[in-house]
Amino acid sequence: MMDKVIIGLGTEAEKQKLLTDYPNISNVIRDGGYFIVSKIEDTVVGYLWAFKREIPAPVEQNEIFINIIEVIYTNLRCQGVASKMVNEIIEIAKKEKIYQIRAYCDIGNVSSHRLWLKNKFSISPTKMPNGSIAGSFVSYVL
Repeated sequence: MMDKVIIGLGTEAEKQKLLTDYPNISNVIRDGGYFIVSKIEDTVVGYLWAFKREIPAPVEQNEIFINIIEVIYTNLRCQGVASKMVNEIIEIAKKEKIYQIRAYCDIGNVSSHRLWLKNKFSISPTKMPNGSIAGSFVSYVL
């Protein structure tokens, strides 16, 4: 199955179709940025949207922040589709001479944590003032 998955930049039409089919993602996918899709034939089976920004620290470097990554079809999850999209954004970041790639995942999202671990991202849990762990920021330095 994985040999049938094609990874590449998504089109505006593909993005609009996703926003129509899944309106709740409109708060994490915006104009511009990097829109990567996984397709089998003409069907989008997964997507990633990220944006470039200056690192919000006094280091004068840029990062790509992955705002959402999703494999739509549950039967394709944990099959390497998301890793292929992560590798695509890593290649883009290398070409653009970006310092790091980051993302955030909720603490209860075990499969997301496994994805980042598998792809050699550091995992930094975020502790709230009450001591609970809300989630993790993940980073990959290029």
